[in-house]
Amino acid sequence: MERLRAVHNNDSKKKEINAEWCENMLYGYQEARTSTLTLASNRDHISSPSRWIAPPINHLRLDVDAAYNVNSNRFAIGGVVRNHEGQPLLAFGKKITKPPSIVAAELIAIEEGFQIAQTQHLRINQITSDSLMAVQAVTSPTEDYGYTGAFATKTRNLLASHALLKLEHVLRTANGVAHSLASFATSSPSPFVWICGEFPSWLVKLVIKDLTPS
Repeated sequence: MERLRAVHNNDSKKKEINAEWCENMLYGYQEARTSTLTLASNRDHISSPSRWIAPPINHLRLDVDAAYNVNSNRFAIGGVVRNHEGQPLLAFGKKITKPPSIVAAELIAIEEGFQIAQTQHLRINQITSDSLMAVQAVTSPTEDYGYTGAFATKTRNLLASHALLKLEHVLRTANGVAHSLASFATSSPSPFVWICGEFPSWLVKLVIKDLTPS
């Protein structure tokens, strides 16, 4: 329906937005298909938790995500660092230049999130993303990811330079806080890095919800 409106109204802006939707749907389909095939061939993924799970004692976990706002035609990334008690230590979000693919945006979120945590002197032990294609592009580069492969290689080299750092895939339901931060960043007037004591009330509520048994 939106495509037809764009065609008949000759609205160039609408056409650009519809093109973004097509790209997002394509990569969403590819990722869903990859996830389904992986689940069918590797039963271990079925045990992947559907809720946020704290890292081991004295470890820090960085959850990251990328988001796209169809109304503003903006991409953004976001993430949160939490300790073994679930306490958030850092949260961030920023817009990014239009990436070549959704997977590339997720890879940018991984790399930038890790670097932001480092600037705050936080030693990350675990990074999680709900993009299976992004995680596999880094940890199991068996497919030709084209231009996105350059992002994957850069991320792989970054992680390889830090011993004991793990990148893992989680379900979207276990990555809600990072997703909310990325979505918020698409409409935020400026990038943000919040540390403990600076978090807005809506973020605190999301974290508490993560830690509350269903």
